[in-house]
Amino acid sequence: MKIKIIILLYIIIFHIKVNVKLKYINEFLYNGIDKMSLVIPIIAKDFYKIIYNYKFYINFIEGIRNVVFIGNDEIEHLIKVEMKSSLSFPINFINEKTLLDVDRIKHLIKNRNESAVIRSGWYIQQFLKMIYCNICQDKYYLIWDSDTIPIKKVKMFENNGKPIFDFKSEYHEPYFITMKTIFPELGKKFRYSFISEHMIINSKIMKNMINRISDNKNLIGNVWYEKIINCIDPKYISHSGFSEFETYGTFVKEYYKQVYSKRLWKSLRRGVNLCFNPKVLSYNDIKKFSKSYNSISFENWR
Repeated sequence: MKIKIIILLYIIIFHIKVNVKLKYINEFLYNGIDKMSLVIPIIAKDFYKIIYNYKFYINFIEGIRNVVFIGNDEIEHLIKVEMKSSLSFPINFINEKTLLDVDRIKHLIKNRNESAVIRSGWYIQQFLKMIYCNICQDKYYLIWDSDTIPIKKVKMFENNGKPIFDFKSEYHEPYFITMKTIFPELGKKFRYSFISEHMIINSKIMKNMINRISDNKNLIGNVWYEKIINCIDPKYISHSGFSEFETYGTFVKEYYKQVYSKRLWKSLRRGVNLCFNPKVLSYNDIKKFSKSYNSISFENWR
């Protein structure tokens, strides 16, 4: 009987120690994850989308402390004039030129392929999402494409605080050709895609990825974004030759396997084909589509 009691006490003590140790590890990894910034780079011609999409971000995405818009001087003016009614929710603006040498990036892309200069803005927005890690005050920040709206409640962390990668089934080969040139050990390693029009970013991991690109003397260029541009095949750069989503997601799953969990994300990509847009999206529309999808993208609408 005494032996049984001793064994029982040992099991209880061991169980408590293990739980305390696991709790400590979880707190070390995930403590302090409460609120985060929603970061959205935007250009003037797409600003009209934000006027209608904004309410979906703050109503459906859990844990947002503030929304950070990144753009040029025109965007700053539009935010102050057009979004007065939304300023009760914290909105911040960052001029893109304080983060990147935008004119230099345009010049670098033009040198690679003159016809690709019209795609400069598309690449610049990706680089802005990446470099935000240098000024982020939190462990994580959320990047979100301005033409996509969530249509149901979105939690970006598990209950234990672990961040979530949302994945889909897309595949665009040039993204992985460029990625493999930047990181030869990477490439298409997973059946799923990290392109879900949004992504939760660990600031330190993004900094590490950028630093590894910067420090790689085998890549041509003086700064990290120049090296990325020079890794894109000229025949792809005028279309879609690099993805921050695929590159960061693959980098994380290769070098930080246990940091993120993942879930299937269901999005409707061509919302305009349904002959409506966020301006006229009704409660019944949202209710109907949210049964099958997490988000809808409206790439071109007026």
